[in-house]
Amino acid sequence: YFFVCQGQGLSTMSAESAENVRVAVRCRPFIAKEKQDECKCIIKMDGIRTTILNPSNPHQAKETSFTFDHSYFWDTDSQKMYDDLGQPLLEKALEGYNATIFAYGQTGAGKSYTMTGSLSSPGIIPLMNEHLFEHIESVATNRKFLVTVSYLEIYQEVVHDMLNPHGKDMKIRQHPALGIYVEGLAELVVRSGNDIARLQDQGNKVRRMAATDMNEHSSRSHSVFIVHVKQRDEDDSLGQGLTAKINLVDLAGSERQGAAGTESQTLREGSYINKSLSALGNVINALADPKKRMTHVPYRDSKLTRILQESLGGNCLTVMMAMVSPADYNYAESLSTLQFANRAKNIKNTTRKNEVLFLVVLFQL
Repeated sequence: YFFVCQGQGLSTMSAESAENVRVAVRCRPFIAKEKQDECKCIIKMDGIRTTILNPSNPHQAKETSFTFDHSYFWDTDSQKMYDDLGQPLLEKALEGYNATIFAYGQTGAGKSYTMTGSLSSPGIIPLMNEHLFEHIESVATNRKFLVTVSYLEIYQEVVHDMLNPHGKDMKIRQHPALGIYVEGLAELVVRSGNDIARLQDQGNKVRRMAATDMNEHSSRSHSVFIVHVKQRDEDDSLGQGLTAKINLVDLAGSERQGAAGTESQTLREGSYINKSLSALGNVINALADPKKRMTHVPYRDSKLTRILQESLGGNCLTVMMAMVSPADYNYAESLSTLQFANRAKNIKNTTRKNEVLFLVVLFQL
């Protein structure tokens, strides 16, 4: 049921619509160190409302509340989050719309776990992969699909191919039809969810990781797992079809030197991480402010914001998942994450269905 496009023709014009970035917040459980230190819980959730308690003066507690599309406490499993966020996004991608899910939060807040999960509790990416191929198997036999994946990381402002490692800095380009892309990035055909899982595991083996005081397995780079889905009806003599790009983004966590205990190499890495996350914050601030959006949005200030340009303010349906710690000693970082998420929900993207004409198509039986 796969086809290989040897040439892709003109994009056909489709109606545009404005869609706000959807935002969800997840509070992870206490980790062993926080239990040992008898940390107090400062996060409360009630429906779509998330409240954070300032622990500096427990006798005159100050609460700050935010309203998001979804709020998930630590007793919510990843399947529930996928049903609410991932599945609707995948269904729109199968209709020809670009989609992005990105996880944001301080180091150790549960971003990688939410995106990847474990064998016993799969995360967003494996659940989406499984659902994607279930859909492909269920459609009419004359509907042909081509699914390809790419995997990149941004480490110290250098873009690396995680499926074809070669150590060279890869260039980010922009094309009128293709949009933002990384020149020379490997794009591999997959035929099942197991194929995707295998390639993701392969890429994860070369991702930069290190132990810090806040996270034993701290990501030292931002990663973007990209799924391209092309489809068309075999009986359509005009060669019309749909294409969509799904970005699954696991951001490295922001960190304080004192709390993370970083030094030497990890300190340098943390500096690059914080700088790129600051650039992301500047982009979100500009997009959330209608006056700034009409003047200049600083996408080119970092490789991260350049790659996410279409996901933030462009042709994409985007979900941001903000991760917070329940522990009182993480109050400043958790409050900052919630404020960041609160601004992101004001971003409007202009989305349209990606209808294309495939000029040359070779069917693989």
